[in-house]
Amino acid sequence: MISKSLITLFLLFSATVANASEYKLEQVLPNLVKPWGISFIDNQNVLVTQKTGEILKINLNTKEVIELEHNLKVVSPHWQAGMLDILYDNGNVFVSYTEDRGNDQTSTSIAKGSLNGNSLENFKNIFQSEPPLWDNIHWGSRLMIKDQLLYASIGERAQGSKAQDPTNHIGKIIRINQDGSSPSDNPFSNKSDWLPEVYQIGLRNPQGMALNHTDNQIYITNHGPKGGDFFGEVIADTNYGWMDVAWGGTDYDGSIIGDGSAWKEGLLKPIYRWIPSIAVSDMTFYKGDQFPELKDNIILTSLKAGRLISLEFSNGKASNETILVQGMGRLRDVEQNDEGDLFVIIDDDVSGIYKLTRN
Repeated sequence: MISKSLITLFLLFSATVANASEYKLEQVLPNLVKPWGISFIDNQNVLVTQKTGEILKINLNTKEVIELEHNLKVVSPHWQAGMLDILYDNGNVFVSYTEDRGNDQTSTSIAKGSLNGNSLENFKNIFQSEPPLWDNIHWGSRLMIKDQLLYASIGERAQGSKAQDPTNHIGKIIRINQDGSSPSDNPFSNKSDWLPEVYQIGLRNPQGMALNHTDNQIYITNHGPKGGDFFGEVIADTNYGWMDVAWGGTDYDGSIIGDGSAWKEGLLKPIYRWIPSIAVSDMTFYKGDQFPELKDNIILTSLKAGRLISLEFSNGKASNETILVQGMGRLRDVEQNDEGDLFVIIDDDVSGIYKLTRN
């Protein structure tokens, strides 16, 4: 079990708060409903998903909002379900979403199409997580492209130890070609008892993913149970251990998970943890010049704690957590444009797009 002294040590790593007059989030576009993902087309145009099923193309300069038509079978939004992440890359659009698979069963699925003006063309599924399930929580999911391959985080759908089972996609990081096929160099492509798309296992509900421009590695955030949110690296053929371990957290009824260990030999260690949980969501590695003091830092969003956070990151270690903004609601996603501006969306019924500015 985790010792009281170790728990106390975790709790001592409290975040500092930036000078209250230093940063703020300024609304640049109103009237969004539960936005989940945002991706830049160029410095002024973005794509935004809303959990209610819409894909929006938005010009941040003119404030024009255009809904892009699609025929995806998105589950009617309830709690965590609905349209999820979006990624624009060289004319292609990728979205993850909660798909209605029939008989009240659903999956985290990924669709791809090409953006032609204000239209999505050849927009269709390229991936469906297996198996479809009845449980309606813990979908994941974020999308990231590295070296022309698509990485996606898939939540464990409240299935617990099934995140350790290689014959399903739940609680995993998957890695696929852009047409949905499995790369031949995936770690388990030639193992008959592993699904070939599986790249990393043992996750609970990973809702953030970003490529670090300094080391060209992909990193994720993951929701722990009651405590144990973490930031860590995506590494082939590794296991974060859910739910043999809980990264320092406990179950919601206060009971221990597994034998109470935060980590065990043979598992991949998280780089940074939050105890108590803050419901850490998406992130970006800042590379702009608008905020030189944040250069190369990790900028993260928090849902439950309602924070925009900065973490210094160097040599594989994260430190000096600073709260840039707090009290703005459930911060869901943060992205930056080529000019170094940082933009945030807030998961709320009455929301918008916000820009980080100085007072």
